[in-house]
Amino acid sequence: MSDTSTQTPKVKNPETETIPTGHTAKDIKEMADLYHVPLSDETVKAVAEGADQTKIAAFENYLKVAAEGLYPTFAEQIKAGTPTAYLLDPYRQVAKSLLGDDFEPDFVGNPRDGQALSGGSDPKTGRPTPMSLDQWKQTVMTDPRFHYDQTPHAIAAAQYAMQKLHENMQNGQDMTPQAGGPNG
Repeated sequence: MSDTSTQTPKVKNPETETIPTGHTAKDIKEMADLYHVPLSDETVKAVAEGADQTKIAAFENYLKVAAEGLYPTFAEQIKAGTPTAYLLDPYRQVAKSLLGDDFEPDFVGNPRDGQALSGGSDPKTGRPTPMSLDQWKQTVMTDPRFHYDQTPHAIAAAQYAMQKLHENMQNGQDMTPQAGGPNG
């Protein structure tokens, strides 16, 4: 008697299925993330399907061109081969150091965060440039949309300032601004 039972076909997982070139959908997504180019899961799967070296190279070129458009102030560096993630990471780290490790800036979708990339100005041309890291730090600390004043870092700094002010007042130090000082 012949065996008529059928085995349930094994469903391929596009997240981990190795494509002949060695690239999985996960690899494609990581490549897009490296250039900070948002892609839908459908697009990632479509690129991964049947990807060969030529398709992967063309896709990476597409990501670079897309990133140049998304991040015009970094276009030169991206064109030269520096991934967007490397260019954005210092801004990310400054914000995280001030707002906490859970903060993750969205440089594309949130104008509050995106100002880091074009909030500066070239003194010669007047064209937008990325902020300096010091400008970005000051922006994160002073722009109320970041809520820096509610962070443990800001609260500790305010408490320290209040403590020093109180100590100076207790010691009878004159707190009036002096001529030539910042307020006089």
